[in-house]
Amino acid sequence: MKYIDIAGKKAARIAFGSTNFGGSVEEGRAWELLDAYWQAGGNYLDTAHVYGDFVTPKNGESEKVIGRWMARMHNREKVFLSTKGAHHVLGTEPVGRLSREELKRDSSKSLEALQTDCVDIYWLHRDNPAYEVGEVMENLQALVEKGVTRLIGASNWSTERICEANAYARAHGLTPFYGNQPQFSLAIQGKPDDSSLVSADARMLKMHADTQMLMTPYSSQAKGFLTRYDVKGEEGLGEKARRRFLTPENLAIYARCKEVSLRTGLSVGALALLWLIKQPFPLVPLVGASRPEQLGQVFEAADADITPADRDYIRRI
Repeated sequence: MKYIDIAGKKAARIAFGSTNFGGSVEEGRAWELLDAYWQAGGNYLDTAHVYGDFVTPKNGESEKVIGRWMARMHNREKVFLSTKGAHHVLGTEPVGRLSREELKRDSSKSLEALQTDCVDIYWLHRDNPAYEVGEVMENLQALVEKGVTRLIGASNWSTERICEANAYARAHGLTPFYGNQPQFSLAIQGKPDDSSLVSADARMLKMHADTQMLMTPYSSQAKGFLTRYDVKGEEGLGEKARRRFLTPENLAIYARCKEVSLRTGLSVGALALLWLIKQPFPLVPLVGASRPEQLGQVFEAADADITPADRDYIRRI
């Protein structure tokens, strides 16, 4: 497993997400997946206060599963730990809950569930344009000063709001956003079902290249589109992958990716992750799995590399 330095702490170049831990992925299976990732050298875990609650709401079950796993492993200090708060209450309007009291409450519950005093990076899971960015950054600064988190990040925020927020933070001596967590993958995603989700566009990618801000994109495997299409063709695609990714543009990307796969010996799935990792700014893709065997291409990408020429041949940004 190769690593990246994030503000002085070693973190795996591929992060492991936990969206369904404690929900559709029961705790025993989640621990099995965490064990496999850890044994391969992975140490970057990403969760959120609402994870594990999408199937059967249990009040932050994913964080609790990870907290119990870290307690069993006695490895908190070696884990790069990322969690998110400020998500809307499931079933309500999809805007962030960004008041100081709500952020304090969310982060406190997260620390309790994770059985830790501090996380490495705390993300705002959603934005809410009704809040001035100054108020939001002041509220986040309170978490940093209290020691809740070392770093802060934005997830599903627009480029404009991130730039405005960081300009305010720097002008007022506050902690700026260190990272950004949008949807981004080799396969180009169509319009998401949830209007509050933000995909990386050309302007956002330019911001990252100009500022060298960390990106940790979710849905980095595009719902398994490229891997499943490679194995079984269109019949192997799930409903979401078919609806969001089955386009002539993505089929052309797949064809070029397959060419590089045949020439290099790297799998299509590994190349999709390496394409992300090789972008001209710090990028740690978030990956998910429900079975240990799904991690094979993740581990393949974790130790491999591709040239900038192959990256640009597959898909040039």
